[in-house]
Amino acid sequence: MLWTEKYRPKTIKEIVGQEHFVEDALGWIESKEMPNLLLYGNAGIGKTAAAGALSLDMLTDNFEGNFFEINASDDRRLETVRTTIKDIASTMKLGDVPFKIIMLDEMDGMTPDAQNALRRIMERYSENVRFIITCNYRHKIIYPLQSRCANYLFKSLSSDVMYDVINNILVKEGNGKYASEDLRTFIGGFNGDMRRAITELQAATASNTALSIQIERMQEPYDKLLDSILNKQYESALTQTHIMLSLSLDIKSICISLHDVILIRELDSNTKFKLLRIIGESEWRSSNMTPKVLVSWMIGQMV
Repeated sequence: MLWTEKYRPKTIKEIVGQEHFVEDALGWIESKEMPNLLLYGNAGIGKTAAAGALSLDMLTDNFEGNFFEINASDDRRLETVRTTIKDIASTMKLGDVPFKIIMLDEMDGMTPDAQNALRRIMERYSENVRFIITCNYRHKIIYPLQSRCANYLFKSLSSDVMYDVINNILVKEGNGKYASEDLRTFIGGFNGDMRRAITELQAATASNTALSIQIERMQEPYDKLLDSILNKQYESALTQTHIMLSLSLDIKSICISLHDVILIRELDSNTKFKLLRIIGESEWRSSNMTPKVLVSWMIGQMV
């Protein structure tokens, strides 16, 4: 079984690193009332897990039949809102629950027209349903939806928080072979992405791979990318970054990993700081530019 599922938080009290959200959520659970929610922040830091845990605590034994999860990035069409979501929102709730809950995951992938249609459904069926929206980039959610939700920024998880969670998983799995220093170095490479850290840790454990080797494997694509850039093989570098995007890596993760690889390379100061400047600007632009266009711009700037 995947550890990310096995150790997914089941109650809101198990959510770590997002104290501001947990405190408010406990109040909603006690009162059996909550607003529509918009949870935004980087990938892998617990937005979806928090939405699921809150829904379980709110709906308890009547969770099945009253909770609906829709990946808004996959079902991004206007027709999805007009049919699937509207049908769920308009039908009666089952059992003794205050309302149904619809979680729209990765909402920043839904078209503006579909988001506008959702706004009207939110208003019309407010007595029957609550929405929990998750996304990486809040600016991609139309303002009328933002204003109809309580907005919560989920922060990247600190290394200490991640260490405690991952060490606890290792104890439960009966695997204590990793030294504390190696584990902290390993965690530091994920920039707060708990989901990816747990996935990579399970892979290393299952294959009996030392963490140092697993770290090298994680860095290998970025070492190759940097080699292509330094050798002026820009078409190859562009292809590599587009492949990374196709594997669902986000721009910030690419920028951070490439940044770390550049820092440890022996390069002349002019080259090193030129590349770091371009990566820094690319990361800054990532909240406003289409990923595929942005990596093309980034590689182009390195010529």
